[in-house]
Amino acid sequence: MSEALFRRDGELFVPEPCAAGPWHPEVLHGGAPVGLLARMVEQLERPPELQLARLSVDLLRPVPRRALRAGASVLRQGRRMLVAEARLAHEGDTVARAQALFLRAADIAVPADARPADALLPPPAGKVKRGVPGAGHWTPLGLHTTVELCGVTGVAGRGRGAAWLRLPVALVAGEPFSPAQRAAALSDFGNGLAQLSLDADTGCINADVTLYLTRLPEGQWLGLDAECAMETTGIGCVSTRLFDERGQVGRVMQAVVPSVATQD
Repeated sequence: MSEALFRRDGELFVPEPCAAGPWHPEVLHGGAPVGLLARMVEQLERPPELQLARLSVDLLRPVPRRALRAGASVLRQGRRMLVAEARLAHEGDTVARAQALFLRAADIAVPADARPADALLPPPAGKVKRGVPGAGHWTPLGLHTTVELCGVTGVAGRGRGAAWLRLPVALVAGEPFSPAQRAAALSDFGNGLAQLSLDADTGCINADVTLYLTRLPEGQWLGLDAECAMETTGIGCVSTRLFDERGQVGRVMQAVVPSVATQD
């Protein structure tokens, strides 16, 4: 197994096999580009007290398992906030883009009934499994088979699921994996845990990921409690609460549509 989702090749980021997705053998799992976009905005120069509060990613087209060029820039910076954007491109075509909002973090008193919820899942303990169940598992190796799970609940394919997740590999070879980058790379798994199977061949694929963090998660395990709802229009939404062992750290929203897996 590879030690990271990407390796550097000069200015390019080359996906390793464990970054692949479940829907097509030559397309990346959504978590890989989302994590890479988080890395790009986090590396922009900013005051250390400005914390990533929102990362909104549009997956403009399937992100290929090919060398990617990444870039980021600041759109606006103030005393209490910073807005940045980042893009991933393959051979000149933008395949994913993100806008990030950083907010100034400070210690304040908050009424108890306004605080985020405690973790609803038991702490990660016991047997650790590898691989998220769900539709479209055409590739034998990818991010969906590399991720580790503990305490899985829910029924595969019924639009509801929860688990503690951990990535046993780095994002970029030779680089530390920051808490925000780890949350970003795992945020796309809400649709995997709450995968809604419409029939034997049709699941749901997401076109975006919006991650909100009220604080940075602690530790390597991230708890996801996800639920999918879809209208008869064929447009649905996955809502996921994120936890560490101390309690809730944020939320993820994803828009989903039906998709048939293919090996072609």
